[in-house]
Formats: sequence, structure tokens, C-alpha cells
Amino acid sequence: MVKSSSKVLNEEEWMVQPQFSNTNLRAAFSLKSIPVKGFEGRRSFAKKAGFDPNGLVIPKQTHSTNVSFAKSVNSIENCDGVFTDEKDIVCSIQVADCMPIYFAHCSKNVYGLVHAGWRGLVYGILESTSQLIFENGYKLHDFEIFIGPSIQKCCFEIRDDIVGNFEIECVTPTQENGKYKVDLQYQARREMIQIGFKKNQIKVSTDCTYCSQEKYHSFRRDGKNSGRMIGLIGRA
Repeated sequence: MVKSSSKVLNEEEWMVQPQFSNTNLRAAFSLKSIPVKGFEGRRSFAKKAGFDPNGLVIPKQTHSTNVSFAKSVNSIENCDGVFTDEKDIVCSIQVADCMPIYFAHCSKNVYGLVHAGWRGLVYGILESTSQLIFENGYKLHDFEIFIGPSIQKCCFEIRDDIVGNFEIECVTPTQENGKYKVDLQYQARREMIQIGFKKNQIKVSTDCTYCSQEKYHSFRRDGKNSGRMIGLIGRA
């Protein structure tokens, strides 16, 4: 168990655990109540969540559309998504408003994690992900997907200079001139269905990281002082 301010935290208070039908795979997502700062923080969370901290693959995230299929434990430069079919590898990402998107094969031990902010989303990281899956011999409809806690339409506000990057169905004008609310989760889900992932195998968390100040870090809310949440997926 984890202690914070002399209080013993239940698992539900420091971790979200996405569930998949492939019981050989397991996933975790850290909450604000557990510190994960830096490499050692990530290793510590991995260990507490039941993963081998020596198996972490860490992409150096840049809001790119680059995804990689890892065959060994390492850090990957300029990368925002990592997949593997190696039993000793634990895929990891960090987020603080952006979408952590989990991928788990329904029957084979193949899995991955993608960090998708609005830039990665509109510039094509989900298309890059589908190409990576195809190139490694797997089919899109064999994957279950979970879009984890992230900033929701209620709080993701943009100006008219970038609104043209988003599907019209995902955009709602506000009462302030030149500002819009955008549903990133809807756009991501819609795109994945169009690409070829199964509609009924895509689940979306409704938790808003910006709204839930006690539960999640948020870069939009807290700026450069914001912490990060860690997403992990690997073998059970």
C-alpha cells in the first residue's frame, strides 16, 4: 500500500485499471494522489502497479505522430506511442490533459499505448498507429481500445485560428466571439472507427482532467507547475 500524509490509500485512490478481455494483459493509470515525477517516479509506480520496473519502454514525447514497435527495453527519441509483443516489455507514456489511448489485442499478447494531444490527433497519430499495427502483421479489428482520463469538451477551449483542424461535429461555439469547445474524445473515436477499429471495442473515460482537480494533474489548469499521470500496459 501507499502512504501519503499518514493516510493509507486504497488502490482505487491512486490508480485507474482499464480492463480488457485478454486477461493475459493488464493496464494502469496513475492518479494525482501518488507521486510519479521523473524516471524513478515512473519506476516506483510501475512496481506498485505490479509491473517489472526494469521492463519499461519510455518514449520521449514531442506531440509528434511517431509510434514505434519495441523489441527491447529502452528510451525512444521523438516518439508518442509504443507497442510491443515482447513478454518482458512494459509500454509507458505520461500525460496531463492529453489522451492516453490503450490498445490490447483480444487474443494475442500484443499491446500498446499512444499519447494523443490535439496536435498529434489532427496531424495523424492514429493513422500512424494503424499503419504500425498492419506492418507488424496484426489486424485492427482484433484490438480493444480504451481512451483514458483526459481533458473533455467541457474544458477544452480553442480560438478560431485552429478550429479548422477539427471535424465540425466535434466543435461547439461558445458565447465568446472566436472561441470554441472541442470534443477530442469524439474525434479520436470517430477516426478510429473510420480507420477500421471496431466501434464496440472502443471505450472512453468521461473523466475530465481539468475539472477533477483533486484527482488529476492538468497542464491547462496548472501550467508549467503541473505534474503528470503515467499510463502503463504489459503482461499480467
